[in-house]
Amino acid sequence: MLLLASINVTNAEVSINGVDTPIRDNILAYLQLDDEACDAPRWRVRRLFADADTRIREALEVVGFYNAEIEKQLVLGEDCWQANFVITAGKPVLLRSVSIEIDTGDAQDSELMKTVQECALNPGDVLQHANYDVCRRSINRVARNRGYFAASFTERRIDVYPDENVADIMLHFATGPRYIFGEITFDQAVLEPDLINRFVRILPGEPYDAERVRRLQRYLVTSAYFDQVLLSRKPRGEPHFDVPIHIELTPGKKFQYNAGIGFATDVGPKLRFGVLNRRVNSRGHQAEFEANWSKVISDVGVTYRIPLDKPKDWFTMDAGYKIEDNDSFESNLFTTGVQRIQERDNDWIRTLFLNLRLEEYATSEIDKDSSRLLTPGVSYAFVQEDYPPRPLKGHRSSVMMRGAIDGAISDTSFAQIYGNTKWVFTLWPNGRLLTRGEAGFTLIDQLDTLPATVRFFAGGDISVRGYAYKSLGPTDPFGNVVGGENLLVGSIELDQKFADDWALAAFIDSGNAYNEFKDFNTATGVGAGIRWISPLGPIRFDVAIPLEKDAPDDYRIHITLGPDL
Repeated sequence: MLLLASINVTNAEVSINGVDTPIRDNILAYLQLDDEACDAPRWRVRRLFADADTRIREALEVVGFYNAEIEKQLVLGEDCWQANFVITAGKPVLLRSVSIEIDTGDAQDSELMKTVQECALNPGDVLQHANYDVCRRSINRVARNRGYFAASFTERRIDVYPDENVADIMLHFATGPRYIFGEITFDQAVLEPDLINRFVRILPGEPYDAERVRRLQRYLVTSAYFDQVLLSRKPRGEPHFDVPIHIELTPGKKFQYNAGIGFATDVGPKLRFGVLNRRVNSRGHQAEFEANWSKVISDVGVTYRIPLDKPKDWFTMDAGYKIEDNDSFESNLFTTGVQRIQERDNDWIRTLFLNLRLEEYATSEIDKDSSRLLTPGVSYAFVQEDYPPRPLKGHRSSVMMRGAIDGAISDTSFAQIYGNTKWVFTLWPNGRLLTRGEAGFTLIDQLDTLPATVRFFAGGDISVRGYAYKSLGPTDPFGNVVGGENLLVGSIELDQKFADDWALAAFIDSGNAYNEFKDFNTATGVGAGIRWISPLGPIRFDVAIPLEKDAPDDYRIHITLGPDL
């Protein structure tokens, strides 16, 4: 140790050399000296400097270095101080043997076995105490989630032999009996008990599983009946070995109102108003009214929902009227129908529907007509994301199939399938890749018998940027866009976060609507934009340049508000 005095020292600094940046950062996290300012009492700086050897060795040992050599120097100036450390880490300690055993008695538990396999502890690896701790905690957590409330480690050791640069790990775990679900009771007075019990997909006597309890809680929270769901679990030991569950439900206000204002370049300023009656009666029926207005699309609709035998299983009836006037067509559409909406075991939402559509439309002066369609169909939808409003990974996908038969109320026959998907991937810290795909295909004899809102168009904020909303597709002899039988659109976007709530993006969109694949001509837009993760959700400001020579615009500005997935 070398102590020097110098009047040239003006800034408090701890300098660490000889090790990689991750190890250096770990050492600084252990050193209390690094927190001291220039005006700290000299006696405290000296004491912490003297204690630094112990702290540094602790920081090195947790990442496997037990034979480090440390050279250090403290420079005390008139106004401040500096501490310098040169570290020779030496050879790391390697794992010689790893023994992880789970004693579950006569039965095997696949989830616990999977947890053991995922532990990053293998002979020949550098000893990392953090990996050991993660493995130990994971085994304990999974065991409790699986109902082993009497579980404990019978052996939990790391034996380190610094002279040999080796270590042995022993983690032996005894689960004891797996508890079962006990009685499930509710405290609520607004819905019929029979309806509440439909949320419960758990039978007393089944093996306990915390994920099934969390799913039950999610069902109750998302049902819109309650504002608060308080769940208590009290495992009972011998002789019961069960877990009774009691749930207190606080009803929400009967009427829920929503209103909003927004803007998107596709439709301009937008206004929204809605009201939901969350409990029409004690049988859990719900009624909703919603209205939206913009200069391009305006609609009004009512929906009545009836809960069925399972959670997230509804029978709905609805009716609505929609007016759309964009660059390609005008439409007045009345719809009414029934749906069966159900969440499947794989978390996909399936909707079986039968809709009646009455539409008057015009895509040009020579393409004006009215249409009547009775369209049965089915759709599936799925969303998975990690950290909204800016997810780092996840995807949203949906697919719909529908059709109609001429003479069965409908005045034309067609079959159609449409799907879209969007994926988010993390490429590097704060950097994401967003991919989007959209496809649709129609079987029909004459396109002009298909109403405008059932045809496919491309272009706009969430389609091919650089082109106006629904401005891309097959044209009539006069050059008017009339829509197509089929659709293919793809997009790739990179965005990089550069501040807490801001990110920059670059993208390329390409695709079009078409009738015959031989006539498929892609329209492509490229551009860049900025994103603000606002309290209302992500707001995107994009400038897109169309690459086609005959594009109507040199560039277009696109502004959108809404979630990534």
